[in-house]
Amino acid sequence: MKIEASVIIQRRPEDVFAFLEVRSNDAAWMASVVESEWLDSTAADVAAPIGVGRRGRMVLKLPGRQAEFIDEVTEYEPGERIAHRTVKGPIPLNTACICEPAGGSCLTTVVGATDCLPAGLLGRFAAPVVAKVIRRGFEADLDRLKKILEADGPATNGP
Repeated sequence: MKIEASVIIQRRPEDVFAFLEVRSNDAAWMASVVESEWLDSTAADVAAPIGVGRRGRMVLKLPGRQAEFIDEVTEYEPGERIAHRTVKGPIPLNTACICEPAGGSCLTTVVGATDCLPAGLLGRFAAPVVAKVIRRGFEADLDRLKKILEADGPATNGP
Protein backbone atom coordinates (compact mmCIF):
# COMPACT_ATOMS: atom_id res chain seq x y z
CA MET A 1 0.00 0.00 0.00
CA LYS A 2 1.33 3.42 -0.98
CA ILE A 3 -0.08 6.72 0.35
CA GLU A 4 0.82 10.19 -0.87
CA ALA A 5 -0.24 13.71 0.15
CA SER A 6 0.97 17.14 -0.97
CA VAL A 7 0.64 20.82 -0.08
CA ILE A 8 1.90 24.10 -1.55
CA ILE A 9 4.04 26.02 0.95
CA GLN A 10 4.86 29.67 0.29
CA ARG A 11 8.59 29.13 0.76
CA ARG A 12 11.46 28.17 -1.51
CA PRO A 13 11.92 24.37 -1.80
CA GLU A 14 15.41 24.55 -0.30
CA ASP A 15 14.03 26.38 2.77
CA VAL A 16 11.28 23.80 3.29
CA PHE A 17 13.78 20.97 2.84
CA ALA A 18 16.22 22.56 5.31
CA PHE A 19 13.46 22.37 7.95
CA LEU A 20 12.45 18.81 7.03
CA GLU A 21 15.95 17.35 7.24
CA VAL A 22 16.38 18.44 10.88
CA ARG A 23 15.20 15.40 12.87
CA SER A 24 14.37 17.40 15.99
CA ASN A 25 11.74 19.32 13.94
CA ASP A 26 9.73 16.14 13.30
CA ALA A 27 7.73 16.39 16.55
CA ALA A 28 6.73 19.97 15.70
CA TRP A 29 4.94 19.08 12.48
CA MET A 30 4.08 15.35 12.73
CA ALA A 31 1.33 14.66 15.27
CA SER A 32 2.35 11.05 15.93
CA VAL A 33 6.03 11.83 16.62
CA VAL A 34 7.08 12.06 20.27
CA GLU A 35 10.80 12.43 19.57
CA SER A 36 13.21 12.07 16.68
CA GLU A 37 17.01 12.17 16.43
CA TRP A 38 19.96 11.01 14.38
CA LEU A 39 21.66 8.06 16.07
CA ASP A 40 25.17 9.33 15.40
CA SER A 41 24.59 12.87 16.71
CA THR A 42 26.56 14.10 19.69
CA ALA A 43 27.05 17.56 21.10
CA ALA A 44 30.16 17.95 18.92
CA ASP A 45 28.65 16.38 15.79
CA VAL A 46 25.03 17.58 15.61
CA ALA A 47 25.56 18.88 12.08
CA ALA A 48 27.02 15.62 10.71
CA PRO A 49 26.26 15.32 6.99
CA ILE A 50 23.14 13.49 5.94
CA GLY A 51 23.54 10.77 3.36
CA VAL A 52 22.47 7.30 2.31
CA GLY A 53 22.94 4.86 5.18
CA ARG A 54 22.66 7.37 8.03
CA ARG A 55 20.35 6.08 10.75
CA GLY A 56 17.83 7.83 12.92
CA ARG A 57 15.56 6.99 15.82
CA MET A 58 11.93 8.04 16.14
CA VAL A 59 9.36 7.38 18.88
CA LEU A 60 5.78 7.38 17.61
CA LYS A 61 2.42 7.44 19.35
CA LEU A 62 0.44 4.46 18.11
CA PRO A 63 -3.04 3.45 19.28
CA GLY A 64 -2.66 2.48 22.93
CA ARG A 65 1.14 2.73 23.12
CA GLN A 66 4.40 4.28 21.96
CA ALA A 67 6.79 2.51 19.62
CA GLU A 68 10.40 3.07 18.69
CA PHE A 69 11.52 2.93 15.08
CA ILE A 70 15.05 2.90 13.71
CA ASP A 71 15.24 4.04 10.11
CA GLU A 72 17.94 4.39 7.51
CA VAL A 73 18.27 7.00 4.76
CA THR A 74 17.83 5.27 1.39
CA GLU A 75 17.83 8.34 -0.87
CA TYR A 76 19.19 11.82 -0.32
CA GLU A 77 19.12 14.67 -2.80
CA PRO A 78 19.96 17.88 -0.89
CA GLY A 79 17.19 20.44 -1.14
CA GLU A 80 14.86 18.03 -2.94
CA ARG A 81 14.30 14.58 -1.46
CA ILE A 82 15.02 12.42 1.57
CA ALA A 83 13.73 8.85 1.88
CA HIS A 84 13.95 6.36 4.74
CA ARG A 85 13.19 2.70 5.38
CA THR A 86 12.49 1.09 8.75
CA VAL A 87 15.27 -1.23 9.86
CA LYS A 88 13.78 -1.89 13.32
CA GLY A 89 10.25 -1.30 14.54
CA PRO A 90 6.77 -2.78 14.74
CA ILE A 91 5.77 -1.78 11.18
CA PRO A 92 8.02 -1.90 8.11
CA LEU A 93 7.71 1.49 6.42
CA ASN A 94 9.28 3.29 3.50
CA THR A 95 8.80 7.05 3.61
CA ALA A 96 9.92 10.07 1.62
CA CYS A 97 9.66 13.85 1.82
CA ILE A 98 9.94 15.61 -1.54
CA CYS A 99 10.26 19.35 -2.20
CA GLU A 100 9.68 20.67 -5.74
CA PRO A 101 9.51 24.19 -7.18
CA ALA A 102 5.96 25.43 -7.78
CA GLY A 103 5.92 28.94 -9.20
CA GLY A 104 8.06 30.57 -6.50
CA SER A 105 6.67 28.27 -3.80
CA CYS A 106 7.26 24.66 -2.82
CA LEU A 107 5.16 21.62 -3.63
CA THR A 108 5.84 19.46 -0.58
CA THR A 109 4.92 15.78 -0.80
CA VAL A 110 5.00 13.04 1.82
CA VAL A 111 4.94 9.43 0.63
CA GLY A 112 4.54 6.34 2.78
CA ALA A 113 4.49 2.70 1.73
CA THR A 114 4.12 -0.57 3.59
CA ASP A 115 3.29 -4.18 2.80
CA CYS A 116 2.29 -5.12 6.35
CA LEU A 117 -1.47 -5.38 5.86
CA PRO A 118 -3.04 -8.81 6.21
CA ALA A 119 -3.50 -10.81 3.04
CA GLY A 120 -6.76 -12.17 1.71
CA LEU A 121 -10.25 -10.91 2.37
CA LEU A 122 -9.37 -9.09 5.60
CA GLY A 123 -6.58 -7.19 3.84
CA ARG A 124 -8.84 -6.20 0.95
CA PHE A 125 -11.38 -4.70 3.36
CA ALA A 126 -8.81 -3.13 5.70
CA ALA A 127 -6.60 -1.51 3.04
CA PRO A 128 -8.99 1.30 1.99
CA VAL A 129 -9.78 2.19 5.61
CA VAL A 130 -6.12 2.17 6.66
CA ALA A 131 -5.17 4.19 3.57
CA LYS A 132 -7.81 6.82 4.36
CA VAL A 133 -6.62 7.18 7.97
CA ILE A 134 -2.97 7.48 6.93
CA ARG A 135 -3.75 9.99 4.15
CA ARG A 136 -5.72 12.16 6.60
CA GLY A 137 -2.78 12.04 9.00
CA PHE A 138 -0.36 13.06 6.23
CA GLU A 139 -2.67 15.93 5.20
CA ALA A 140 -2.96 17.19 8.80
CA ASP A 141 0.82 16.96 9.25
CA LEU A 142 1.41 18.89 6.02
CA ASP A 143 -1.08 21.57 7.13
CA ARG A 144 0.90 21.94 10.39
CA LEU A 145 4.16 22.15 8.41
CA LYS A 146 2.65 24.84 6.15
CA LYS A 147 1.53 26.91 9.16
CA ILE A 148 4.93 26.67 10.82
CA LEU A 149 6.89 27.63 7.70
CA GLU A 150 4.51 30.39 6.57
CA ALA A 151 4.17 31.93 10.06
CA ASP A 152 6.41 34.88 9.14
CA GLY A 153 4.58 35.58 5.88
CA PRO A 154 5.38 34.41 2.34
CA ALA A 155 9.00 34.02 1.32
CA THR A 156 10.66 36.14 -1.29
CA ASN A 157 12.91 34.77 -3.99
CA GLY A 158 15.58 37.40 -3.99
CA PRO A 159 16.75 40.72 -2.58
